[in-house]
Amino acid sequence: MGESHVYRVDARAHTMQVLVDGELLRTIPITTGKAGFTTRSGTKVVMKKYESKRMDSETVGIGGDEAYDIADVQWAMRLTSSGEFIHAAPWSVGSQGSANVSHGCTGLSTEQAAWLYAMTRRGDVVEYTGTDRPMTLDNGFGDWNATWREYRAGSALG
Repeated sequence: MGESHVYRVDARAHTMQVLVDGELLRTIPITTGKAGFTTRSGTKVVMKKYESKRMDSETVGIGGDEAYDIADVQWAMRLTSSGEFIHAAPWSVGSQGSANVSHGCTGLSTEQAAWLYAMTRRGDVVEYTGTDRPMTLDNGFGDWNATWREYRAGSALG
């Protein structure tokens, strides 16, 4: 067992609250997905962690003028199968805390991302609010977004 880690991301306020055992540890300025690349609201879970991760937009179907290929994105934590991550985004520090400019990921300064990465465990919960795009049940560990009644109806118990 261990401490409870819950991260509350508000896409409208451009902030992430980091709670440990229900106590607010830090509020971090962030950026999330811009128009056309809206970050999903709902409950997500840290699926994998990477000290450094290549992020190539072609792998998630983003091409043309919006294409990118970044060889070494630091402190990346996967939240969805479709490619939403929390990660260091030094290129967007000027927008963190004030605007959403990403392709759906949650960007933090390198310092804040390193701090968060060091304390995060696979399975930690990240709650997103502030967008009109809901999280789905089949995009990673999306079961957290089902009501108990829905979850039970889909189980062997019916």
